[in-house]
Amino acid sequence: MDDTVEDSVDGEGEATEEATAEDDVVIDLEAAEEQEAAVEQLRETVEEQREQIDELNDLLLDLSSRAAHSGGMGVCPDCHGPVTRIRRWIRTSTIECTRCGRVFHEY
Repeated sequence: MDDTVEDSVDGEGEATEEATAEDDVVIDLEAAEEQEAAVEQLRETVEEQREQIDELNDLLLDLSSRAAHSGGMGVCPDCHGPVTRIRRWIRTSTIECTRCGRVFHEY
């Protein structure tokens, strides 16, 4: 008779442990889903910022070229050197960086 009581107590203990384990798993799955959603949102934000950075780099390049064309001086996006219009007698005039030599426009 004592064996029957011990078996029923052990069975109840195991059932309680299984229920607790299932609750923990559900909580972990919910946390994982929240984490995945947060990661996806961060990826989207990074992609949007990357597009904005590319657009700003293009605008800076355009502005530097326009400034150099008008006789002013622009800024090279690669080395941050001065971008100026170089007038040549024989070859075509160019807008280029005097530090790294990158040519932005040829006339």
